[in-house]
Amino acid sequence: MENDVLTEALYLNYQRAGREAKYWGSYFLRSLKKYGGLEVAKRMLAKSTRAGDTKGFLALVDAGRPDLSVEAVVLMPQFSGLFSRQELAVAEQRLKRFPASSWRRNVKRASVYPDELPEGRDYREGAVARVQVNRYERDRAARTICLRQHGMRCKVCDLKFDEHYGDIGEGFIHVHHIKPFGMMRQEYKINPKTDLIPVCPNCHAMLHTSEPPLSVDELKAKLRKGNKRVVS
Repeated sequence: MENDVLTEALYLNYQRAGREAKYWGSYFLRSLKKYGGLEVAKRMLAKSTRAGDTKGFLALVDAGRPDLSVEAVVLMPQFSGLFSRQELAVAEQRLKRFPASSWRRNVKRASVYPDELPEGRDYREGAVARVQVNRYERDRAARTICLRQHGMRCKVCDLKFDEHYGDIGEGFIHVHHIKPFGMMRQEYKINPKTDLIPVCPNCHAMLHTSEPPLSVDELKAKLRKGNKRVVS
């Protein structure tokens, strides 16, 4: 792989997208190693698919992280001089379709209720209505399938209520929907085995302290860091 600054920046974004957005673009990485960052970026800006959107770009949009896209890197002042005005216009136009208000941001603590979407933001056509958030996460059949697949232990902090509270904790756990509702481009059929996970109420609320919600791995990292501070 070439070791120029642009290629390095795109490679670092590839790693961040995998860690933070759970999207590992294997085809993108192969192309980056083979052609280098400039050639890959120019090819992606020349895409003639619908609105020029690639699978990777849409995956990052769904995760609320367009800032990790090739388009965002292209528009950085240190790299924009490598591209034509037309290429820069394409990158800017793609990102404008998903304004910064849809990117990950912190939400007011007072509005963190795990069973509801935060107030004060727009949701695209086709996104699931607010009442359906509760319906999906509380649907008895979906919940049963989820818990049969994952068990009753919180995926973040490993809490299992009956181990701590005895019989009154048996069967108690929240169910969290992984895919951000506000970022959906179209309606889809939920898969309780892959779209839902068990989490305790505390971790559920903390997942929703940003919009889109934090990933389980991100919250685990914050929890480990917080535990180290308490111990020390």
